[in-house]
Formats: sequence, C-alpha cells, structure tokens
Amino acid sequence: MKKKILITRKIMDSAEERLKSNFDVLLNEKDIPIKNEDFAKIADQYDGMICSGWDKLDKNFFNQLNNKLQIIAGIGIGYDNIDVESAKNKKIIVTNSPNKSNDAVAEVTIFLLIGAARKAYEGIKMVKSDKWKEKKIDWTDFMLGQSISNKTLGIIGMGRIGRVVAKRAKAFGMKVFYYDPLKQDKKFKKTNLKKLIEISDVISIHAHVNEQTKYIINKKNLKLTKKKPIIINTSRGELVKEDDIIWALKNKLISGYGADVVEKEFIDIRKSPIIKNINDYNIIVTPHIGGMTYQGQLRAYNYAVDKFKK
Repeated sequence: MKKKILITRKIMDSAEERLKSNFDVLLNEKDIPIKNEDFAKIADQYDGMICSGWDKLDKNFFNQLNNKLQIIAGIGIGYDNIDVESAKNKKIIVTNSPNKSNDAVAEVTIFLLIGAARKAYEGIKMVKSDKWKEKKIDWTDFMLGQSISNKTLGIIGMGRIGRVVAKRAKAFGMKVFYYDPLKQDKKFKKTNLKKLIEISDVISIHAHVNEQTKYIINKKNLKLTKKKPIIINTSRGELVKEDDIIWALKNKLISGYGADVVEKEFIDIRKSPIIKNINDYNIIVTPHIGGMTYQGQLRAYNYAVDKFKK
C-alpha cells in the first residue's frame, strides 16, 4: 500500500507529479487554505505532509494527532510556523528548505535598499497620479534620494542570506560591517550591535526570531542612530518593532524603511503600523516575495519532495 501524503497548498505541477508517481497524494488544486479547526483532523489521516509558511502547526495541532503522521516537510527557510518541540515529542520528523532561495531573498533586499534610498514608492505614486507633469518642479529638492556608493551597510545576522547580501552590496561600492554573536566571516568586519547602529547608513536584518533577536530594532536601539540610516527587513516581521519604526521616521532618526515582511503578517496585515503609515513616510514594502522566483521555488518544492521515501 502506498504511503499517503498531504500537500496543504498548491505547489508546482512537476513537483506534484513526482509525488503522485510514488505516493497516494491529496493535492490542494484550488489552493484554498485548510481551516485551523480542521487541520489536525485532516493531517492525522496521512503519513507525511508538505506545508507552507502560512500553515500554523502549534502545540494544539500536534496534541490532536494520533501517531500516523511521520514527517512534515516545510517549504521555507525557517521553522517559525512549526512547534518543532511538539513535533519531536510526537516523534515526527520536521524538515525545511534551506539554501534554495538565498540569492532571491538577497536580490529583494538590494531592491528594497535602492528603492528606499531613491524614494521609489514616492516616485511611483507621483507618476500614477499624473500630477508630476503639472507640478512646477524645484530641482534643488525634487525626489532627492541617496546614492548607496561608498555608504556603510550594517548587517544584523551573517548567515547564508546575510553573506550573499554583503557580497552584492560590496559590488555597489558599499562598506560592509556585521553583527552576529555566533557566526564569523573574515571577508567582512565584525562589530557589536551598538557600534553597527551608530556607523551604518543602511541596516539590513537577516536573523531568525528568538528571545535574543525579537524586536532587535526598537526605540532604544533606534536612539543610537547617528547617520539617519535606512532600515531593511527581509527576514521576519517580529525582528522589528514597527511602532518604533514609525516613531523614528516621524522624529527623523531614520530616513527610510524597506520590508518584505511585516509584524502582523500572520494575524491581520491591516493592523501593521507600517502598512497604516505607508503613504506618510519613505516606506517601501513588498508582499513577502523574497524567495518567490521560479528557480528558487522549484528547488524548494523538489527538496521537500525528496524527503519522502516509499
């Protein structure tokens, strides 16, 4: 009898076909999220599961399982949405898809960096409104942004993506410093968090959320800025206290904010202070598309499929 595999969201056809050739697979062809109240009951009928970052597998989910589920393959870099300890207690293997979208996330980081530096969102709004054609332009002030050449980039978290961002930034002529209490990279200069915030023209965050990193960018640390930096977050929304970002923008302690993630993303994105204030400050936000390239997603899906054995 073939093992049964649940795919919680739509994945690429080629990856689905690979699974179907070896397993009894339940596809989510219409890509309709499974309701939380039904999730455990459905998952309990399968030997394995491929889940997305939008699926919340918390302690309550695992407590409802009856020992049929053996492996969960996550599509994504981290385990933020999965209670790994509860899975371990149930003897369920949990995997993720690291290194499959490093370049893609780094590219979005650089995109947001340049976008915030050059006030791209403000410019796009102006062009769409068609008012820029009628406006008498003051060329001494009109859309004056910042060049990133010869500026200092401070990276918080020198893991796989942080290192790729550092290399890309160096190609733009940026000087790179980093803060990471665990990792070392001799190609770039390491410093402490206080010093990094003080010297950086741009601060880019590439860390996992834990007790040490949650809200690592907050009012206390923002008060340390000396160069009105741009802050970029393409990792996790809870690394940044968004109310404090708005406060810093309002008080001109920072000059811009770019993000691919928001603090309230998995609760109600409309409650995010960044989204609420996006039209009032130099803010540019993308809808969590860091890893969303065809090549990166295909690698991630196939990596997840590879975790299942007949």
